[in-house]
Amino acid sequence: MGHGYVAVGWSRQKRIYDAVLTAGVLVYLGLFAGLHVAIHPNATIETAIIRALGTCAFLMLHVVLSIGPLARLDRRFLPLLYNRRHLGVTMFCVAAAHGAFSIFQFHALSNMNPFVSVLVSDGSFRALPGSVPFQPLGAAALGILLVMAATSHDFWLANLTAPVWKSIHMLVYLAYALLVAHIAFGALHSDERAPLFGIVAAGATWILGVHLAAALRGRAADREAGRRTPDGWVDVCAVDAVTPSRPVGVTIGGERVAVVRNGDAISAISAVCRHQNGPLDEGRVIDGCLTCPWHGYQYLPETGASPPPFTETLPTFDVRVQGGRIHVHPRPHVPGTRVEPARVSAAVAEDPAPFYVGWLPQAPPPLARFVRRAVLVVFAAAVAAPVAVVSWESAFPPSRFEFGVARAFEGILREHPFPALEVAGDHGIVSYALVAPGKFGAAPLVTGLDGAPVRLKGSLIERQGRSMVEVEPETITRGAGASAGAEAPEDRGAVTLRGEIVDAKCFLGVMNPGATTVHRACARRCISGGIPALFWARDRTGTEAYLMLTGLDGRPLNADILDLVAEPVEATGRVERIGDRWYLRADPRQIRRLP
Repeated sequence: MGHGYVAVGWSRQKRIYDAVLTAGVLVYLGLFAGLHVAIHPNATIETAIIRALGTCAFLMLHVVLSIGPLARLDRRFLPLLYNRRHLGVTMFCVAAAHGAFSIFQFHALSNMNPFVSVLVSDGSFRALPGSVPFQPLGAAALGILLVMAATSHDFWLANLTAPVWKSIHMLVYLAYALLVAHIAFGALHSDERAPLFGIVAAGATWILGVHLAAALRGRAADREAGRRTPDGWVDVCAVDAVTPSRPVGVTIGGERVAVVRNGDAISAISAVCRHQNGPLDEGRVIDGCLTCPWHGYQYLPETGASPPPFTETLPTFDVRVQGGRIHVHPRPHVPGTRVEPARVSAAVAEDPAPFYVGWLPQAPPPLARFVRRAVLVVFAAAVAAPVAVVSWESAFPPSRFEFGVARAFEGILREHPFPALEVAGDHGIVSYALVAPGKFGAAPLVTGLDGAPVRLKGSLIERQGRSMVEVEPETITRGAGASAGAEAPEDRGAVTLRGEIVDAKCFLGVMNPGATTVHRACARRCISGGIPALFWARDRTGTEAYLMLTGLDGRPLNADILDLVAEPVEATGRVERIGDRWYLRADPRQIRRLP
């Protein structure tokens, strides 16, 4: 019979599976990005892409983790399990794209290697919950998913052995826990809306629920078979409990055993498939072989060996029938040992439920209809999830960054405390804070030009009346005319303000959102690179104030407040105005983290 068994290649079912999977991912990403642009036009497109990829991967991980227990609870889910590794690898690719976009957006173009920045720029575990570094948690989860995706091929399964390979891939549950923490201390900590928390909590509850249900269903088979005969055999079950379509699984001597019926022959072999430790006792006899429900690996019941040319073998057990009961001897034989089956004559009723593994030409019609309905449910979730997430996100304030548009500016340059350009306008002098490309301040570009007339080109950054220019370094030239003295500062008195320290560049429009926990690492890299630190204060009515943060001596505080960035803080100091620019002069020791 062995000549009919060949390795399964890229079958029609695999192509259908992957086509549906690809379509689902594209539908989700397109819908999420489109809704995000329509509902939140002020958000930057990078924000929409990062969130679309992250939520898509997280939803796919829920599907991956659900298929296994659902297949244990209802065999009609087995067609979804057959190519689950394709789903897992695709999920990793989407998650990796999310990570790559995030690393470039928040960590690249700075004074630190982006991959090092991921690990050190997001705070520490010194205080809970405000300072939990959520990005390293996500990076650790992505590392686990990378190992799983890289070892998903059967080459690794064969060389690592099934137990080792399975142990590695069980780390997916650790990855899931890390991702829940990544979201809880990142996105949910920044946007504490109850619906978003409810979505994540519902997903975690679902995963826990289906796994508990599957575990409870298999608990009986996991218990050691109890009643033994006087001569040491184990009484397993009645003869009519076993059919070709319904093996019986029991645990004997710590090993799962499948009692199999093939016509009038009763045999017993190990119930642990050599491929991925699949549950053979949940399989079915096809073509005279016990077939694993996970990926269709087959074994002859009387020998425990796969038919040629395949070489997998399982331990076999002696079997006898006495008084209508099946007895199994607890001592296993060497894998592949032939054991004469016990013979029975009574006819048994077949289980009419359809059984399918992916290498069969097509699924039985009832099963195909069920699978189609299941896929439609997943597609419905892929439509509902972005609608819910995007709709329940907090509003994004109006801001803009004219990326790629170089305007010409001419005015008086001020070096201190932060570089700025004073430009004469229709309604008086307008000050534009200056920054360099990437996550760097403009101080090195304008050294020695304090008070001088200059010309330059750059991209405008603006939020609610506050303006900044990202300078093109090579365009800065000294203009005609004499240098001008700086306007005297105007002291507006002592204050105590509550708010958040952000980096001025991203907050004013380069990124939106450019504040709260999700932006902490980027803000630290920007501020450490010389971009002005901005104190963003809000009162009880929602009125906002933006003040450049300096020390009591008027010098930038950038290096002194990095540990306080993107956290709720209270600052005591003096408000000072120079022209249309506002500053908060404070002793860093008078800035404290709020509980």
